[in-house]
Amino acid sequence: MAELELRFRDARVWRYAVSSIEKIIDEGVFIADDKGLRLRALDTSHVAMVDFNFPREAFSEYELSDSEVAFGVSFKEFLKVLRRALKDDELVLKVEGNNVVIVFESFQRGKRMFRIPQIHLTVEKLGEPRIEFTVKAKMLGTTFRDSIKDLEVIGETLRIQASEDERKIIMTSVGDIENAEVELSVDTQSLLDLEVLEPEVAASYSLEYFSEMLSAAQVADSVSLLYASYAPARVDIEYGAGGRLTFYVSPREE
Repeated sequence: MAELELRFRDARVWRYAVSSIEKIIDEGVFIADDKGLRLRALDTSHVAMVDFNFPREAFSEYELSDSEVAFGVSFKEFLKVLRRALKDDELVLKVEGNNVVIVFESFQRGKRMFRIPQIHLTVEKLGEPRIEFTVKAKMLGTTFRDSIKDLEVIGETLRIQASEDERKIIMTSVGDIENAEVELSVDTQSLLDLEVLEPEVAASYSLEYFSEMLSAAQVADSVSLLYASYAPARVDIEYGAGGRLTFYVSPREE
């Protein structure tokens, strides 16, 4: 009997979400309980934190043998399997003894099953960072991806600026002699929503971490960018039925 059995309608969401997670952390522990499935972990440099949270309602099937089931994975090995997820595949995820069983099911391709070993890790108890964000910008996943792709061509530092009296944010990257700038605004509908709580808000971050989020944004319903001056940024990558993958990135000294 499986200790845990979950079914998710679009396996590609997991494929792309875990692709971004794997770029930031090597191993992690998922915890399933009556509320849903979650994972929270820091990268080795403690610059970025990953917070994966899918409520019970996001799954078409959700069965636990106990009040809480935890399982650890190597994201390199997990991603090797999830890369086999194709269009129209449903994902079935099971925990059976020392194994994590990953099943893809579709009418066209039938059932494909993979087993990878669990990794037994100590669960690091990390609280949610308490940050008073002064800018909250919401955009489509495609807007976020295109913006970061434009900026990563030039530099390594992402600078974000917003002002209270303007309905836009400006993101820039600077190289040795070049620079790139992306302007997103509510008026042009490149932003779905924008809230700025101070007259001027600017902050800088390592662009590399934002580039590593792009896979996860590929199948997202929307992406929210929250930040404040001299504070970590938070990027919420939001999926259907309340699923969310959040990244926190520490600021970079200018």
